[in-house]
Amino acid sequence: MIWLPPSIIGYAWVCQERVDAAAVCLMLFLSGFFSIWIYTSTLAYVVDANVGRSSTAVAANSSFRGLFAFVAAEIAVPLQNSMGDGGLYTLWAVMMVIAECMILVVLYKGRKWREAGIEQETQKLDAK
Repeated sequence: MIWLPPSIIGYAWVCQERVDAAAVCLMLFLSGFFSIWIYTSTLAYVVDANVGRSSTAVAANSSFRGLFAFVAAEIAVPLQNSMGDGGLYTLWAVMMVIAECMILVVLYKGRKWREAGIEQETQKLDAK
């Protein structure tokens, strides 16, 4: 998680400054590698944290991912035209830092939230 935002920013500025293609490819590889690493880890957590309803959780994850990808694709070109590659991808890196902070919050509070949710479900079932 520490290395994803710098690799995105690095990619942004090597594109903006028209650096050699090897540098662009290296930064693109690093960005993809770190983002896939984070995604697979969080997806494994989503599956493990939702015992008995993991397929629903994965489907919800995919739906939100697809929705946000659509929105990002629609607004990317106007933003890129107004901000340039460096500014756009720096903004994206800031958004990644915010998302990574949310992952850390889930890391620290997830167990408590899960236990509270299970307790609520148990109470609802007992009330019926």
